[in-house]
Amino acid sequence: MVDRDMSEAFETVGTWFLPETPERRIAGTLSSKSDRIDLELADSLRPMQSGPIRAEVVRYPVVHGVTQKLEAVSLFQCTRARYSLTFASGGSGQPETLWSHLAIVGAHLTEEHVYPEVRCRIPGLQVWLSSEVIQVTKDDLGYALRVKNIPKETIAVSNIGAELDFKLAAIASPAHAEATIVASGWLNVRPDEPKPLSWFLDQLWKITSFLALLAEKPMPPDRIELKIGAHGFVLSVLAPRPAIEYCDHREHHAFFISRTRIGDDLGRIVASWFELFPRVELPVGLALSTMASDDLWPHVRFLSLMQALEGLHRALFTGNYMAPEQYGLVKDALINAIPANVGADHRAALTSRIRYGNEIALAKRLKSLAELLPNTLRTRILGSKDIPRSWIDTRNYYTHWDEALRSNILGGQAMYDASVRLTILLRALYLQQAGMSSDTLESCLDGHSDASQHLRQLNLPEETGRAPAS
Repeated sequence: MVDRDMSEAFETVGTWFLPETPERRIAGTLSSKSDRIDLELADSLRPMQSGPIRAEVVRYPVVHGVTQKLEAVSLFQCTRARYSLTFASGGSGQPETLWSHLAIVGAHLTEEHVYPEVRCRIPGLQVWLSSEVIQVTKDDLGYALRVKNIPKETIAVSNIGAELDFKLAAIASPAHAEATIVASGWLNVRPDEPKPLSWFLDQLWKITSFLALLAEKPMPPDRIELKIGAHGFVLSVLAPRPAIEYCDHREHHAFFISRTRIGDDLGRIVASWFELFPRVELPVGLALSTMASDDLWPHVRFLSLMQALEGLHRALFTGNYMAPEQYGLVKDALINAIPANVGADHRAALTSRIRYGNEIALAKRLKSLAELLPNTLRTRILGSKDIPRSWIDTRNYYTHWDEALRSNILGGQAMYDASVRLTILLRALYLQQAGMSSDTLESCLDGHSDASQHLRQLNLPEETGRAPAS
């Protein structure tokens, strides 16, 4: 069993070769970092060719290796990052450094290899699955710790032809005078028939995006393991990513929507999310990356959230004033009406504007999105029943720099507060589109998550103003 976590950087030496030329083995150092895998080789994997030296892009679909601990490693889609020519007393060579973004530790494989199942450990999932994971008991003999036995949940997702398992696991480390017990949450993906690794990674992105909407935190896996044949989970996957926080919730109520709030609807909602995801993959990616970035300037966060809302509307609706075939006649008439004395560049600019003239304005897009939510929920999130005009004018000002809008744009604390509301609006819209009930979303705003608490603070002046005088 190979034991590798993606969250832990490591370095190892070994010999490396191409599958088609296993006799040519090159010494090198493999290092796994947060955003990529580096392989520094003492010589090139392919022999140095005669002729002029030219700068070129060199890629290797797969590179195999054996580490000093005799671990078999497969690196995929390797690109040469740098190389040099070396002449010394020992001879000549062409050291090269390769970059890769995907590796399997434990076997020599190709990207086309198929697997019956994958499992991944997701930090924070163990807290989401149960309001009380670790239990403490005391009797006459002393104290005892145990991980609560939570039955495995299996969800059939017909859209992808697979089953998902959510379950808890634990590791205990007793010693003479102290003991440690650590619970973890695991997700298994089991397709109806074996699939390549790329397919599993696509499904993990879908489900972790859904979990991130529930958690108010990113929910990436820190460990991915593959089952091969009947030998169990014996392969570790390394898929480095840019630095990203793992979910660090310690309490069940820290989640925007906990497992207990969803109840028996979880299977239906997850299946619906997988049906929805192909339509919203790009805008939800923008939304989640913006939400997960702690160091964005207020202007960048606000504009990114507004862009994510526009992307969601475009993914769900056509957004046209009239049928495209009807507008085609209008477009031709408008283009033909451009005076002949208009210059070529100006004519091209006008034609481009006319081409998009059938698309509804941002204000109309946001209004239709907001109206997907019932009045009470919408009013709590927005602070009013409609999208404030100042939000739209702020986005339009920073997009088009129209000075006529400047007097109504947000700034300072108002822009920050608007971003808080926009974040919750996006979260609520996506979860509603996945089939979550408005009552569940409403109850979450009464919860103890950071977003819910912040929203209550923003709404407090209005609620206080409506309260009778004491």
